[in-house]
Amino acid sequence: MDGMGFGMNCIKYLLVVFNGFFLIFGIVIIAAACVDMGMIMGFTSMEATGHETDAVLIAIGVLIIVVAAFGCFGAWKESPKLLYIFAGCLIVIILMELSVGIAAATLRPQIESSMKTQLRASFIKNKSAKEEDSSYKDFWDRVQSSLECCGVTGPSNYGAYEPRLNPSFSCCPNDGTDRADEIKRSDCLNQHTYYKDGCEDKVLSTIHSAGLTVIVCGILFCFLEVAGIVLALWLAHAIKTQGKSRETA
Repeated sequence: MDGMGFGMNCIKYLLVVFNGFFLIFGIVIIAAACVDMGMIMGFTSMEATGHETDAVLIAIGVLIIVVAAFGCFGAWKESPKLLYIFAGCLIVIILMELSVGIAAATLRPQIESSMKTQLRASFIKNKSAKEEDSSYKDFWDRVQSSLECCGVTGPSNYGAYEPRLNPSFSCCPNDGTDRADEIKRSDCLNQHTYYKDGCEDKVLSTIHSAGLTVIVCGILFCFLEVAGIVLALWLAHAIKTQGKSRETA
């Protein structure tokens, strides 16, 4: 095998390996976007809002998986036409990712502001909800226990609005004993051992971290896509050059 043929095979197998990474990153982007969407929906009292960019990212992730499979096929078949189409698809995906990134950065402050409003509104509904309508109570119990926080800005919120109540039992840390919940709650309230941090900042911090994970995944994948474009164009050029060399031989 001559040097050109050996080099072309190296590029071909390298491109196949890169497309394997594309498949993995496509799955990672879908997973990260799903987690971010789930957190936004979970922390907005189950109201569907602010997750449009995540839905687009999930669609891009699916497209990436399809394009990666197409790129593997083009590289294995050594088809310049398929490789050029593959490189063009990657360029389109990069432009889409940049557009989604810019939109996400622009909309994030609005999403966080909307979440603050919804959290405060749902907290008031949680205090005044009737027993048969426990959705808001369940929501706040889940948030407070999972994030180890209490109220919107702190436990004082329970006594600041009508009806004035003691902090919920979900504001109390687990003391690790098997005592009855009534005794645990009584001790927690009497000794003021409930969580002192408010849930608003913790919710926004959690959402921000999830969004940052999505952004980092997108940036890393953009670099990988650029490398894939270079390899695809390089392989297509090598195949065409080798074909011309055979014709003139």
